[in-house]
Amino acid sequence: MSAQSPRLTISPDSAFLPEPVSICAEGFEPGARITISARLVDDGGVVWRSEGAFVTDASGAADVAEAPSEGGTYSGIDAMGLFWSLQPESGVDRTFMINATERAHKLGQPALDPLKPAKFAFKASAQGSEASASLSQWRLGPGIDVEPVRDGRLRGMVFKHRARKKARGAIMSLTGSGGGVEMNYAPVLASLGYDVLSLAYFAYEDLPLAISSIPLEYFAEGFEWMRRELGASKIAVQGASRGGELTVVLAAYFPQYVVGAIPIVPMYASSPGWDPATGMAGPSWTWQGKDVPYAESAGADSYEDMKRIGDELPNGYPCTPWYLATMNAPKARAEAALPLERANGPILFISGEDDQMWPCTWGSNVAVDRLRAKGFKHSFRHLALRETGHLTPLPNTSTMFCQAIYHSLANVFLACGGTPQGTARSSLETWNAMKAHYRQIFEAP
Repeated sequence: MSAQSPRLTISPDSAFLPEPVSICAEGFEPGARITISARLVDDGGVVWRSEGAFVTDASGAADVAEAPSEGGTYSGIDAMGLFWSLQPESGVDRTFMINATERAHKLGQPALDPLKPAKFAFKASAQGSEASASLSQWRLGPGIDVEPVRDGRLRGMVFKHRARKKARGAIMSLTGSGGGVEMNYAPVLASLGYDVLSLAYFAYEDLPLAISSIPLEYFAEGFEWMRRELGASKIAVQGASRGGELTVVLAAYFPQYVVGAIPIVPMYASSPGWDPATGMAGPSWTWQGKDVPYAESAGADSYEDMKRIGDELPNGYPCTPWYLATMNAPKARAEAALPLERANGPILFISGEDDQMWPCTWGSNVAVDRLRAKGFKHSFRHLALRETGHLTPLPNTSTMFCQAIYHSLANVFLACGGTPQGTARSSLETWNAMKAHYRQIFEAP
């Protein structure tokens, strides 16, 4: 019989989002069945919960990293199970995303201010015995100023270290087809010690509404701004989805600025321009007044059919078959492949093998083959993630809705692929690879 009062320990109780957290219940009866739960109230007032069912050991303890959950929102041994299995109290029915008014909810995520800590309440309970603890989980570390950027035609947000004594390097972070300012990775990358410019390029303030004929000169202005305002001696680029494609474009077209890149779920070539109002048409990017060569559409379903099919299928409309037909056409392979061999630094491709949005693992393999064939002089790596689709979240975030999103601009339910547990398992591998890649870029002599 335990002589101690039940207690629940969260260590550390203030944690950087991607880093591990220890959750351990003690002081319960040996062999007792206990429930450990997590609760988060987001900025939209939605309550997110997760729980696991555990059996205490001979000392009356259950460590989430060692004890298997036998029920609740996840099962098995998983140190971060209480984080990735967080879900709204209403459950994981997709109507949560479809009916959402918060953009984060449309993506299946809690609506949280990325610049403020998220407050979790944890509880361990068994037959009237109970213990509680709390966790403050933060993305943005101390000593970082966050300011809007409105300089000429540039728009975005900058994360700048207040006490920077010398230039360490800076990262341009790019959003995908949802537009706006990238605020998921940016504060976390800044907390690693780098200055970050989250540069918007469409669907934000007075910028264009669509990814269509966007001049690459705009990004060159962004690089010059980073050199001037941040004193950046080295610049890297990172983006996901269409932002991953753009990362490849910028690494290929601007070797004088970009010395490293992380294209996340990218494509090997420029895809057709996309306007949520009119569909696919024309180039995505231009350079010096000319189209950046792009793959011409193989003939997509109408918007009405996409929306109907997306509503009918459990996980939404899969765009991958159309993208594969478009991007694998002989003309696209011959004329639209981006000249990534011009890049001037290491490249880390990150893809999800089960991507239902577009064939990013295939596209990354095509890009890697080109680098090999051209004798690329810098290091490159393709991290292809099993059980992962189009979404590659940071560790310790909810993945329960990872198989689909309700696109905030297109208003279509779109398939993403992957599994919640597999996506969560891959997230730590992704994070560790990203950290190592940036050390290679910025800290190498």
